[in-house]
This record gives sequence, structure tokens and C-alpha cells, in this order.
Amino acid sequence: MKSLLSLITVFLCFYAVKAQRMLPKQKSIGINTGLLLKSSGNYFVNTDFIIYSKKGNYSIYSFEYNRQIISYKAIDVPVENYSLEVGYSFNLIADLTKSFLINSTFSATGGYENINKSETLFYDGAVLLNESSWVYGGSVKLSVETYLSDRIILTGFYKAIIVWNTSLEKIRPGVGLGIRFNL
Repeated sequence: MKSLLSLITVFLCFYAVKAQRMLPKQKSIGINTGLLLKSSGNYFVNTDFIIYSKKGNYSIYSFEYNRQIISYKAIDVPVENYSLEVGYSFNLIADLTKSFLINSTFSATGGYENINKSETLFYDGAVLLNESSWVYGGSVKLSVETYLSDRIILTGFYKAIIVWNTSLEKIRPGVGLGIRFNL
């Protein structure tokens, strides 16, 4: 009888732990990194804070740093972006245990774009016409999320950021991987 009771208790604990995923108001933090698709050597790193709501949807607050390199003759011109993102993610597809999910996120983004460390004169006397500026826009992200455990989530995603008030390209696609920890 004791062993049967112990087995039932273990089963109920396992079931209860599985049921603790994506509860409304549950919070998590994540770290993501990836590549901007325009050319090689460009990357981004971001950290995000997530608050879950109903049905696997969540609000996302994120800070991102990305670096691009533009070649000019024999030198590389660095372009750095520091941006904040606020958005909402909608659960599109999930299995019954919520171990595998596909989400779509829509966000507003804004930040500062620093081109060549704000230096406009090159070594050969050429003048850089692109200027550092405050930028704003939006982003769309499609992510695949899988739970490695009840507190650790692995994410893979494709995102496209649309930026205005920039003298560079306005659409910036990227792919990335991340890890998230439920608090």
C-alpha cells in the first residue's frame, strides 16, 4: 500500500510540475544572440524580460545591441545599434504539454544608431555622409520554442526589424538562438 501511495504521489508531482508552464503573470528572462543576414560578420545580442499572459501569449521587453560592418576601401566602418523593444507574442501552435511552441511577436523598437563612432572624415579625405541618429520602428519575429525542462526554454527565431530615421537600410533581417529561464 505504501509503495502504491508513493507511486501515485510521484505521478501527481510530475503532472503538477508539467502544469506549471506559462502561467499568467509568470516571468522569465532570456539571452539571445544571432546574425544579421545582410552580410557576414554582423551580429546581435539581446536580453529580454517576459511576462506570460493567457494561452501561452506573453509581453516582451528587450534591450539589444547589434553591430554591422560596412567596407570602405581597405577599412571597415562599424555601425552599432542600441535599442529597446516592447512587444507582444502570440502563441500560434503548441502541443498538449506545451513543450514545443511556435510564436509570432510584434514589437515597437527605438534606439540610437552610431555610425563610425560619429567620425565623418576618413583617412583618404573622404567624408562619410551617413550620420549617427536616433532610430525607431517595429519588428516581427517568428520563433520556435522548446522546453528543455520546466524552467529552461531553448528558442530559435527569424526576425525582421524595420527602422526609420536612418541613412542605412531600413529592413534588417536576422536569425538567432536563445535560452530563457522561468523565474
